[in-house]
Amino acid sequence: MRRSPPILLVLVSMILLGLGLGLGLGLATRLGDLPVSLDPSAAALAQIRAPARSSAGGDPHGSRSARHTIVVDVARQVSPAVVSIGVTKTSYGREYQLFFDDPFFAPYLIRPRRQDFPYLGSGFIIDEAGHVVTNYHVVEGASSITVTLTDRRAFSARLLDADRFVDVALLQIEGLSEREHLPTIALGDSDDIMIGETVLAVGNPFGPLIADPRPSVSVGVVSATSRSFRGDQNGRIYQNMIQTDAAINPGNSGGPLLNLDAEAIGVNTFIFSRSGDSASVGFSIPINRVRRIVEEILEFGRLRAIRMDFETVSLSPPIVQMLDLGVTEGALVRAIDIGGPAERAGLQPKDVITRVDGIDIRDADDLMASFLTRTVGETLDMTVRRDGEELHLKYVIEEGRPPE
Repeated sequence: MRRSPPILLVLVSMILLGLGLGLGLGLATRLGDLPVSLDPSAAALAQIRAPARSSAGGDPHGSRSARHTIVVDVARQVSPAVVSIGVTKTSYGREYQLFFDDPFFAPYLIRPRRQDFPYLGSGFIIDEAGHVVTNYHVVEGASSITVTLTDRRAFSARLLDADRFVDVALLQIEGLSEREHLPTIALGDSDDIMIGETVLAVGNPFGPLIADPRPSVSVGVVSATSRSFRGDQNGRIYQNMIQTDAAINPGNSGGPLLNLDAEAIGVNTFIFSRSGDSASVGFSIPINRVRRIVEEILEFGRLRAIRMDFETVSLSPPIVQMLDLGVTEGALVRAIDIGGPAERAGLQPKDVITRVDGIDIRDADDLMASFLTRTVGETLDMTVRRDGEELHLKYVIEEGRPPE
C-alpha cells in the first residue's frame, strides 16, 4: 500500500514551482525587448554599435565637450578662407627635327617647344574684395592661376604684384559677382607673438585633386622668433622669421600661421629637414612684414622701388688694419649721395654699419638684405661705429631705383 506524500511537502513543491515559473516569465518579459543571443561575437558587435560610453561611466557628451577645444573652433573658423592655388608654369625651348638623322639640316628645322607644368600651393583670403596672400615662389612664372575654395568654387586670379625678395605675393580673384560672399582671415600682430604660444599651420595643397577640398591643419607652438637667414640661390631673403614646430607639409607654402584668436600671424614658407618631410623645423614670414607689402600694393597699385643712396664694402683684415676700425664685421660706408636720406640720417664715409633693427650686419651682403626686404617710408635703426664710438642713426627709406 503506497503512502501519500505529506501535505506540507506538496505545498512547498508547488510554491517553488510557482516561483520558478514566475521568475522565468518575468525574465522572459524583461528580456523580450532585447536582442538576446548566446553568441559572444554578437554581444560584442552590439556593444560596438552602441553609443560610445567609458567603462568608468560618465556622460558621453561630456567627453565630446572635452575634445571640443579652442583649436577645433579656430580650425573650423578659418578653414573656409584657406584656398588652394593651382598654377600652370610654361617653359619654352627649341626642338630639332633631323632630316634623315642628318645634323646638317638641324639649324633649318628648328621649331619651338612648349611645356606646361602644373603646380599647387596654398593661400588665404584677407578681404571680401578677393585679395589672396601667398608666397611668391608659389606663383612665380605662372601663365595661369586658379584659386579653389573649400566649397569647390574655383576662380581665375591674377598677380597684382609681389616682393620677390621677401617671398610674398598678392593675388586678385577675378569674376566675382556682387552676391559672391568670400570668407576671410583677419591679420594679427606678429610683434605681439609669445614664444611657446599655441599656433596652427593651415594649408590647402590638394584643392580640386581630391574629393574633400578642405584644408589640412597641424598644431604646434612658436619655437622662436627673429630667425634670419642669408639669401638663397633664388635671391629670396628671409629675415626675422617665426620658427614653429607645427608641421608645414609639402604644398602648404603660402598658407597662414594662426594664433588662438584665429588671426594670421605669419605666412608658412619653408622647412629645414634632413629628409624633406614635415618632421622638421618650419618657418613663417611675420604678418606685419606681409601687411606692409599688401598695403603698398593696394595703395599704389605696385610695390615701389626703394632708394639706397650710399655704397658699402665688406670688411677684410687689410681694410680693418689700414683704417684701424676696431671691428672685424660690418659694412664699411665708402660714399654717400649729397642731399639724400643717408646724409639726412647723419651717415658718413668710413662709418661701419654693424646692426640694423637689431640684426647683426656681418658684411655688405647683410646690409643689402636689410634694405631689399623693406618698403618705402620705413625707418631703419642703424648701429654705426665711428672713430671708436657707437652711434645710433635713423634712416628713412625713400622711393628710387633698387640696387642692382
